[in-house]
Amino acid sequence: MTPEFRPPRRLNVFAFDPSTARSFANRNARTVKITLPYELDPPDLGKPFYGPKGKYVEVVDFDPASGAFYAPVNLNDDAVMFNDGLPPSPENPQFHQQMVYAVSMNTIAAFEEALGRVVQWAPTEKKIERKGKDPEWTYDFTRRLRIYPHALREANAYYHPAKKALLFGYFTAGPDSTSAPSGTTVFTCLSHDIIVHETVHAILDGLHPTFAEDANPDMRALHEAFADIIALFQLFSFPSVLEEQIAKTRGDLSRQNLLGELAQEFGQAVGRGCSLRDFLGSVNEHGVWEAQEPDPTKLRDATGPHDRGAVLVAAVFRAFLTIYKTRVGDLFRIASNGSGVLRDGAIDPDLKRRLASEAAQCARRVMRICIRAMDYTPPVNVSFGDYLRAIITADRDLFPEDAQGYRAAFIEAFASWGILPEGIAAISEPALCWPTLDIAEADRQALRGISEDMSWLDKIHSNLGLMLSQPRKMLSHFASPMSIDGEDRRARYQEEVKRAQVEAQQVGILIHDRLTRFNDASTTMTVKEKVPARALQLDVNLLEVDDSRDREIVYHASSHYQRLLWLLMNSASSPRFAELTGLTFSPDAPATVRRSRTTFLPSLHVSAVRIARRQGQRGQPEREYVIEVIQTRRGYFDPDRQAHEDARPIDPKDSERASDFKFRAGTTFLVDARSFKIRRLIRSTYAVDDPDGLAACRAYVDGTDAQAANAFYSGRSSRAAAFADLHHPPHIKDGFR
Repeated sequence: MTPEFRPPRRLNVFAFDPSTARSFANRNARTVKITLPYELDPPDLGKPFYGPKGKYVEVVDFDPASGAFYAPVNLNDDAVMFNDGLPPSPENPQFHQQMVYAVSMNTIAAFEEALGRVVQWAPTEKKIERKGKDPEWTYDFTRRLRIYPHALREANAYYHPAKKALLFGYFTAGPDSTSAPSGTTVFTCLSHDIIVHETVHAILDGLHPTFAEDANPDMRALHEAFADIIALFQLFSFPSVLEEQIAKTRGDLSRQNLLGELAQEFGQAVGRGCSLRDFLGSVNEHGVWEAQEPDPTKLRDATGPHDRGAVLVAAVFRAFLTIYKTRVGDLFRIASNGSGVLRDGAIDPDLKRRLASEAAQCARRVMRICIRAMDYTPPVNVSFGDYLRAIITADRDLFPEDAQGYRAAFIEAFASWGILPEGIAAISEPALCWPTLDIAEADRQALRGISEDMSWLDKIHSNLGLMLSQPRKMLSHFASPMSIDGEDRRARYQEEVKRAQVEAQQVGILIHDRLTRFNDASTTMTVKEKVPARALQLDVNLLEVDDSRDREIVYHASSHYQRLLWLLMNSASSPRFAELTGLTFSPDAPATVRRSRTTFLPSLHVSAVRIARRQGQRGQPEREYVIEVIQTRRGYFDPDRQAHEDARPIDPKDSERASDFKFRAGTTFLVDARSFKIRRLIRSTYAVDDPDGLAACRAYVDGTDAQAANAFYSGRSSRAAAFADLHHPPHIKDGFR
C-alpha cells in the first residue's frame, strides 16, 4: 500500500491534562483519540532528538535546561499504529511528542475546514548584507512549525515568531498546588488547552502578522482571546468528553463544568486554586463557585490584554450558551412531559447523547464563525467592535437566512458585555455588516455632495480579473508604465517589473516540478493532462492550480500576486478609488507617510492575496479572494516633532528614519472569484493620514510605554520577544498566558 492511500492514523492524548485524568470523578473523560491523516516522514536517524515530522510541524525534543536529548517516537511503527499511538503517560517524553503533534495537527485541520484553504506559517525573515548598501530583508516560505515539548524550565509556554516555534515549559508544583502533588513536575506540553492556544497564536501570526502589534487596547487582547476561544471549543469535538459533562450538568452547560475552563492543572499547580481561564464563573472568597453574569462596564475598566481578552471570550461563550439552550429546548420539553424540568436522578442515556450531539454541532458552528471572521477584519488596528462586525458579516454572507438565530445571539451577547463598534447609529444585523462596494461608493458621494456613475470601477475590476486569471498577460501590461511621471521613476518601476518576471518564471518552475512529481508518484496522468500547458507559463489562476493544496505553491503564488497588485495600484492609482477604500496616494500627504521609492507617492504594502473556499447554506460552493493592503506612517510622541517631520521635503529614504511608534491603516477587499468584482470593503477606523487616528495611537502607545516596555516599536525589545513578554507572567500566580 502506497503512503498516499494509507488509512488515517489515530493517536491517544489527554482530553484535558494529567491532573484531570487522575481524578476519579473524571474517569470517563481522561483520554481521547484524535484522527489525523497519514502524513509523517520516517524518523531521521541522523537527528536523534527529532520527533514526528510532517507537512506542517516537526517536533524537536531537546531540553536546553538539562542538556538532554530525548529519543523520538516512531509513530509509523506498526505496533504503535495498531495501538493508536503510545498510551497517555506523563513520565514518557515520547508520549509528550505524540501529544503536541496530534493536538497541533487537529487544530490546523479545524482552521483549514473553516477557511477553505491550507494553513500558512508566517514567512521566515532573512537579512542579506550588501557591500556599500543598506542590508536587505527577504522573506521565504516557512515549511514547518517547530515544536519543542521541553524548551523551558519555567511555568510558561509561548509561540516564538522568529524561530517559528512553539516553546513549552515544565516546572515543579509548589506547596499551594491543588492539582499536581507538591514536588512533582507539571508539563505544559501535556495540557490540551495550552497546546491549542499556542498553535492558534502561530496560525494567527501567519494569517495576520500585524495583529501582534500593540497599536490599540484590543490588538493583543484579540490575539489572546482568539487563542482561548479555539482552545475552548476544540474540547467540544470529543464525544466522550462532551457526554460526560452533559451527564454531570444534566444538560445545563451554564453550570460549573470542565468545558468552560482552560488549563486546569496549570492554574491549580501555580497556586490559583482554579483553572487559568474560567469562562462560566469563578470561586468566590467563601470557596463557592458562582456563575459569571455579563457586565457591560467590565471592558471599560479592563486594561491588560488578558483582562480585556477574557471579556471577549465570555461574550462568545455566552452566545454559544444562548444558541445551545434554544436548540435543546424541545428535547427538555419532550423528556419532561412539557414542563422543561427534568425529573431527579441520572439523565436518560438517549437524551444525553442527543444533547451532546446538539452541543457539538453548535460548538463547531460557533468555532467556524469565529475563524472565518478573521478574513473579514481590517488588516491592522483591529478592535473588538471590528471583530463583531466581521463575525456578523462573514456569517451573513454564507448563511443569509440564519433561521436558528446565531447572529442574533452574538449581537446580544457582545452587547451584554459592552462590546460594540464605535460610530454605529443602531445595533442591528444590517448596520453591523461591513459595507458592500455599492454602499461604500454611495456614502462617498453623499459625503462629497456629488453624483457620479461607477463606470470608473469597471477598469479596476477588469484589471483585477486579468491579474488573477492571466498573470502572465498582466505582466506585459506593465512593460510600458506611461502613467508614471519622470524617466527615473519609470526606470525604477521597470526594475520591479523585471523582478516580477523573474519571480513568475520561478513559480512556473515550481508548479511544473511539483505536478510532475505528483504524477510520477500517484497517477499515470501526464502533466499536460493534469493542467493545461499554459499553466506552466503562468497564464491561469495560480491560486487554483492543483486545487491549491500544495502549501509552497500557494505561498509563492500569493507572493507573486502581491507584487502584481502593487504594480497595478502604483501604475494607475485612482484618487476616487483611494478615497473610496480609505487609502491615500496624494502627493500632499504628510512626509511621515511611507513613500514609494518608485513613484514618490504614499506607498502601499500588499500583505495578502489569498482564496477562501466555503460551502453555503444550501451546499453550494462559494469562493472569494481576500486582499489586504496596508499603509504606514512614522509617529512621534512629541507633537511638535511630529509636525516638523510631517513638513519635511519628500524623500522616500525617510521611511527608514527612527520613530517612536508606527501608525498603520489599511483595507481588506473581498473579491468575488467568478466576476472578479469587489464585494465588500473593510477599512480600518482611520486612514493613515488622519490626524485623529495618529493621535489615538500616540496616546495609547505612550500610555502603555509609561507602564512597561513595549515590544513592538523601534528602540524597544524585538517583535520576537513579544509573545514571550505577553505570556511571561509578572507574578507566578497569574500563570500561563
